[in-house]
Amino acid sequence: MFNFNSVSQSICVNRYRALPLFITSAVSLASVPVYALQQGEIEVYPPNWWAGMQNPEVELMIYGEDVADDAVSLATGNVKVSRVKALDSENYLLVMLDTSGAQAQDLVLTLTDNDGSQRTVHYPLEKRKEGSASRQGFGPEDAIYLIAPDRFANGNTANDNVDGYQDKVDRQFKGGRHGGDIQGIVDNLDYIKSMGFTQIWTMPMLENAMDKYSYHGYSTTDYYRIDPRFGSNDAFIDFSEKAKSQGVGVIMDMVLNHIGSNHRWMEDTPSKDWINNEGKFVGTTHKRESLHDPHAIESDIKGFSDGWFVPTMPDLNQRNPHLANYLVQNAIWWVETAGLSGIRVDTYSYPDKAFLSMWTNRLMDEYPNFNIVGEEWSVIPAITAYWQAGSQ
Repeated sequence: MFNFNSVSQSICVNRYRALPLFITSAVSLASVPVYALQQGEIEVYPPNWWAGMQNPEVELMIYGEDVADDAVSLATGNVKVSRVKALDSENYLLVMLDTSGAQAQDLVLTLTDNDGSQRTVHYPLEKRKEGSASRQGFGPEDAIYLIAPDRFANGNTANDNVDGYQDKVDRQFKGGRHGGDIQGIVDNLDYIKSMGFTQIWTMPMLENAMDKYSYHGYSTTDYYRIDPRFGSNDAFIDFSEKAKSQGVGVIMDMVLNHIGSNHRWMEDTPSKDWINNEGKFVGTTHKRESLHDPHAIESDIKGFSDGWFVPTMPDLNQRNPHLANYLVQNAIWWVETAGLSGIRVDTYSYPDKAFLSMWTNRLMDEYPNFNIVGEEWSVIPAITAYWQAGSQ
């Protein structure tokens, strides 16, 4: 960890395009946040993985109607199913794959129900891009341009309003959407480059299917999908590649602490301890001092870390090892998929501290030259210094 003067009292740690995967018959991902599954439909997260990762294990979250009691078999390759675990909801099943020594290939998983019926999942194990593990993260030599995508430039008016998404463009409302998107950023890469910037950090662009105030991006409703009002996964990857061709890196803003209340997890919660405070709103105390005080009582620590920001931002329980793994793998997936040069972690001090350490180390194991900044917006030097190794 080292000091880095960045926007909003940040702390630093030096240290596919695919959408959700569906079974056998082709099923297109609708442009609306409808979470009811069709008969026989299966979704898998992450939607693909890679051979040759430092950590050879990947835990698949399989979502489908009554999938929790299915037996799982793997028919192809030298990849092994090392663990299968059902959660509290009957619609989730966790499958751990061991890819040690495996080559890139299309894996075929068979899910067999008690009645003998079967569903087949084709799962891509991709080949990594050359030099992916040794990618160089941003550093003190970089100039970072912060963009609120919805407020920047509207490059594609066709996606200003998307069927099924309630928050429409309304430039007269202070919390309304203005229509800015990924294409608008791409159209202005020359402008950004000409000002001398070498990195772009955008506010989150993952799906925020919230009824209002969705423009800021901090109420995630799908961790694996770019909000269609900004563009698509392919559009985000294309943006990153075009920026890189001009010598500009892309830093992704990630939210580990909370989700949006319209996330599927609030309608169909994987397990009872997935959301803090039993899925009911209890506001955070914001008393960050409780983390630093060696004499603090446990209730004060939990009051800070487990409380929700607002009722529309359910607070995630990263002490659940499967949720923790989901968030780790999601971060790695985006780094690998979109060729990121860094991550900015929203509300860094609020999630579970042991999780933050594990999350950071897992990413740095995969990308030793990568860089991560975490938000700590306190103006008290002693509070910020707590998160900065070597600081007095």
